[in-house]
Amino acid sequence: MRVLEVDQWTSTGNVEEHTMEDFDINGVEGGDAKAAREIFGGHAKILEVHEESRPRCGYVWFITGEDGKLKFWKGSYDSSD
Repeated sequence: MRVLEVDQWTSTGNVEEHTMEDFDINGVEGGDAKAAREIFGGHAKILEVHEESRPRCGYVWFITGEDGKLKFWKGSYDSSD
């Protein structure tokens, strides 16, 4: 299954307003998305994963919803700070 993986800070922005095809990390606004880009560039990558797979610590996966927009699927948040 195809997922969009982003870092947990980028995931706090308006990711769900985008589609997998038009997603651009520089277009994510709100939450901690801008700070993530300024500090470490943020992270966004399209992956093929198995349904039972889990994201690595600090990452969030989005899938394409019925309306074509991205929708949260799974997250593995790092709360160590």
